Order: sequence, then structure tokens, then C-alpha cells
Amino acid sequence: MSIFEVLSQRAAILSFRFDEIRTRQNHIRVATDLRAVASYLEVETAQLPEETTGFGMPYYWATTDQIGGDTRYGVGDPVANRWNQPVGKGAYDGALVRVSTQPDSKCRGPLGPADQLQAFWLFSSDACSVYGLPGVRISHAGRDDPAGQITLANDTVDVRLGPGSGMLLRVIQ
Repeated sequence: MSIFEVLSQRAAILSFRFDEIRTRQNHIRVATDLRAVASYLEVETAQLPEETTGFGMPYYWATTDQIGGDTRYGVGDPVANRWNQPVGKGAYDGALVRVSTQPDSKCRGPLGPADQLQAFWLFSSDACSVYGLPGVRISHAGRDDPAGQITLANDTVDVRLGPGSGMLLRVIQ
């Protein structure tokens, strides 16, 4: 038996889709694709201030590091990418940023106007990967057929998304 056969027998996948938003009055059909996913630890770390806040200073004024490398300087203040260029502004529970992509990335850029701010929660403007989940990869983001179906895979152990993990989804229809 080859090593490839052993690995393929132990591979694990997790497939899911988000296809409906429900409120008390409405059920809205949607299709989503996955841009990024992060572990609980990455999500928690992105919410911690870089420095201890002083007496009476609200936490949302503090500087935090977004998942993927951007820096959020507080509510209403700029969000800067890893090259210290402004990409958006801080919001109470995250960031509003201009969507961008890293060179050689499989992620798409903005779907609308390039200067339009979009809610990216705790993720960077160019976040497009798996963060803090060793061995896990996005094998199908849901952009192509079957549209909306998202598949995560790991070649060695089970795919586990624990409570508190985060996802950056894009509504595609």
C-alpha cells in the first residue's frame, strides 16, 4: 500500500451550505461562498487590544489586529493593511473595508464598486484562507457548481470547527 493510499483513506471532509436567512417574518433564500475561515483562537485574538486600555477607555477605541494582517485603530478610525495603507474604517464589532486580494490568490476582488466599504467583521480586507486550523484547506469555496456548497478538507485528521470559529462568507445571489 502506498503512502498516498493511506492518506486518502484517512482524509476527512466537511461540506455544508448556508442557503436561507430566517427572521420572524421572512425567509430569504441566499447562496454564499466562503472567503476565509478562522479558529476560535484566531477570532478571540483579533478581539484583544494590542495594548492594555487605560482607565475609562472603552475597548472599542483600542487598536486590534484583524485576522489576516490588517490593523484596526478603533471605531471610526482607519483600518490599515500590512503596508500601512488605509483600506477602511473601524466599526463597533469589526471593520468596514474595501475588498482586496493578495497576489496569486484564488479569491475574487470586489463584486461591486472597488471603493465600496463592506463589513468584514474581524477579517482583513484581503483575508482569503484558513487561519489557525492546521492541515485544513478550503477544497470548494462554493463559487462554482455546486454553487453555495462549501467543502473543507484535511488529509490527516478530522475537520473540526469548534464553537467560536469564524467564517467570512460572501452572498453570491
